[in-house]
Amino acid sequence: MSKIDFQHLAEKFPITTEPRKNALLSFRADELVDPKNMELLVQTYAPLIKAKDESPVGTYFCSWLGALALGHQYMISVWNCSLDMALANWTVELYVDGETGRFAFLCHDTKTRTAPEGEELRNHWREQQYREFYQRTVKPVIQALSAATGNTLGILWGQLPSRFNYYMELFIDTVADPIGKQRLEQDYHFLSRELDSEVFGQPKNPFDVKIHWVEDLRDPLKKVRLKNQCCLYFKTEGGYYCYTCPRLKESERAERRKQA
Repeated sequence: MSKIDFQHLAEKFPITTEPRKNALLSFRADELVDPKNMELLVQTYAPLIKAKDESPVGTYFCSWLGALALGHQYMISVWNCSLDMALANWTVELYVDGETGRFAFLCHDTKTRTAPEGEELRNHWREQQYREFYQRTVKPVIQALSAATGNTLGILWGQLPSRFNYYMELFIDTVADPIGKQRLEQDYHFLSRELDSEVFGQPKNPFDVKIHWVEDLRDPLKKVRLKNQCCLYFKTEGGYYCYTCPRLKESERAERRKQA
């Protein structure tokens, strides 16, 4: 299959092709790397998540950015094609759904970039798609976000693998096409284990992480993944350390299991 299902993208990922009429803020993504624009986004989003300071804005927005990256991963593996992921081809929209601040990523040029036939050619194409997206799109936004929120680059990049490891397993389990299922495994292995760290501007590929498991909060026969990095929920009004937060002590986790 080499055709993008835009309805599926809109339902499963925050990827859209029509602008929102109710957007609080709307920035073309290449404008968002401007410090003034990023600062405006941070200050507008912070009260929507009841942030006590700017730092949770960085981790929360990176979680949304991770959803865009997941959509990109899904297109490459399941549909064997991609979109133009350059910053100038996307608009970031902030809107309110109920009382919740949410983001959508609006794609302008929806022309499909289909992978070439043949394993060697496709592997080269896949690497180029990842390099362009993470080096030229994700990295500049994360760098601007780090400067505006005071978060380290490591904690921001660290929001992506937690989301990826959960959803990639879900995709592999639910995609019916055996070829798509195989590509999901192989493509994510390349992204997380073979793509060099220079692409991300980090000393190590941020997706190359060891997964740690802990006992499920309510079912002792199940295991759940620890998050790779703290999401800083505890820095929001009424927030606390999540059960799967890596900052939580095991003794504290055990106590929560008793209280569950």
